[in-house]
Amino acid sequence: MLRLRVLGPLGAEVAGTPVELGAPRQRAVLALLIAARGGVVPVDRMTDALWRGAPPAKAGVSLHAYLSNLRRSLEPGRPPRAPATVLVTVAPGYALRLAGDAVDAWRFETWVGRARTAPAEEARRLLAEALGWWRGPAFAEHADEEWAAAEVARLTGLYAEARELAVAADLRTGRAAQAAADAESLVRDAPLREEGWRLLALAHWACDRQADALAAVRRAGAVLRAELGCDPGPALREVEHAVLSGRLDVLRAAVPEPAAELTARTGPGLFVGRGQELRALAGAARAARDGGGLVLVTGAAGAGKSAFLDRAAARLREAGWRVVVGRCPEYEGAPPAWAWVEALGALAREVPPAGPEELTVLLREPESTGVPALDGEAGAGRFRMHRAFAAWLRAAASRAPLAVLLEDLHRADAETLALVEAAAAVTGVPLLTVAGYRPGEVGEHLLRTLAHLAPTAPYRIALGDLPLQDTVTLVAAVCGTPVDPATVAALAERTGGNPFYVLESARLLADEGALVAVSEVPQGVRDVLRGRLALLPAAARSVVQLTAVLGLEAEVALLVDAAEADEEQVLEGLDAALAADLLCEPGPGRVRFVHALVRDTVYADLSGARRSRLHARVARLLRHHRPGELAAVAHHFAHSGNTAGTPLTFAT
Repeated sequence: MLRLRVLGPLGAEVAGTPVELGAPRQRAVLALLIAARGGVVPVDRMTDALWRGAPPAKAGVSLHAYLSNLRRSLEPGRPPRAPATVLVTVAPGYALRLAGDAVDAWRFETWVGRARTAPAEEARRLLAEALGWWRGPAFAEHADEEWAAAEVARLTGLYAEARELAVAADLRTGRAAQAAADAESLVRDAPLREEGWRLLALAHWACDRQADALAAVRRAGAVLRAELGCDPGPALREVEHAVLSGRLDVLRAAVPEPAAELTARTGPGLFVGRGQELRALAGAARAARDGGGLVLVTGAAGAGKSAFLDRAAARLREAGWRVVVGRCPEYEGAPPAWAWVEALGALAREVPPAGPEELTVLLREPESTGVPALDGEAGAGRFRMHRAFAAWLRAAASRAPLAVLLEDLHRADAETLALVEAAAAVTGVPLLTVAGYRPGEVGEHLLRTLAHLAPTAPYRIALGDLPLQDTVTLVAAVCGTPVDPATVAALAERTGGNPFYVLESARLLADEGALVAVSEVPQGVRDVLRGRLALLPAAARSVVQLTAVLGLEAEVALLVDAAEADEEQVLEGLDAALAADLLCEPGPGRVRFVHALVRDTVYADLSGARRSRLHARVARLLRHHRPGELAAVAHHFAHSGNTAGTPLTFAT
């Protein structure tokens, strides 16, 4: 079966084997015919497009040669002199004749169309798979060509619509937290599409974060006014008015019932385990009643820090603490100290500061920007603001125990961190500061703050992977029934007990069955891992890709020998991957992916050409330096796509 790809780099496979498509202009011939979507492209239009308006005298001869080469590649089994069936001659030119599912872009359009009218769960499944076909911009290597512009624009718009439909499907199935995260990514990538902002506001509202919902609408208004000089449309304004007036009918139109289907299947809150960690936080809170304290909560992406802090906030409120929460935003362009603006806005409604004029920068409206500069008179103003900030926290904590919870400190700007240091210096009153962050994403500013806080001996809580029994509980909760122990064990092995990975794999198990769940990477996990991998430097990504070709675990010495880089670059790349919690060291001289899902994502995202070349490189290395490892040599040669000249000798 022939498959063509244009959602990313141009590619073709015949019966699952990658096909060589030739030189750039020959590749452009195929891409041009795909862009025509089965229509006939006249010869003169093709030559004009391929040579950008200046075709040579023998352009027709070259075009015929390109088509002949492509026909041989795309129909390798066609008998000599038999008419072509894929790239066909139709007066006055040529056309591509393929079924609608043979080209990923055509298939994508069909699946999005089905998703528009499908039930929510079905739409979610269709869109997750369809969006997974994108490996880069549409017609990536030809996107700047005039003949591709219209089709690129159409597919790009369809891609944006599909992402919006996927968020809407998450909302309709009660997955509001996931919808909020995906909608945040939507508005970052396409800030002028109002539907993304509307979905983000609804997702925040569905998570009982009305302030965040209003902030999203106001951010949208600021962007639209700055970029287009216009105000938000009626759909966004309706959401804003509905939040302010408490009109739940607007929310229910997107989220039919509170935590609709997911709550019914998993129980309220979907929080499993962490009993020991919650008891540790309760102990730190009791100690903080005597004179304050600082708790640092760490965990890799997906470890459940936000869910843990939500549960901790509820426990602290039950214990008599006044709790305020701030979140360091993921998106760029947020005002400095935003997490404190969010937390202190809530505090001001209960305990107004004595000197609000010195705290204006922390009590500003969401659209406001600007913080005091760090030099001259503005620097003195910043000093007074910090003193007023500390005095306000002290006064508020003296009236009632105060807990400030800050999420995602690894994203914090310098001003947010400076205020964390100022809060930690407030002693003698029941003020508890709890901050969560990912240790694998600690930047320079946070490193300095952690060093500054170290002498205060903060209480540290590390959220590791779930033990097997908690994994069993979570999988059963999602599926609504006990699951075969062998299947749960396989999921635990693949996910390593990472709560988010377990949750997404359990959902895949519930929707698709055990065979799919233990062999494929859930789309949500794949998206998260791709984001983490994108943060790595180029050298580290190359090492991680090579490690994935070698398998779940690899010898460092073999990586160094197989890499097209010197030893120091390889070791630096490994250091970065280890620091990012993508790899671990199971023993001296060995590295291993922390979860099989990480390895599978990296390996699946390699292009066919790169994957084959890496396998070939490893195979040659093993053949010459480790000829006794016959199984490994055979495996890598088989996956290199070229076994010519690779005789293997087996002992008898």
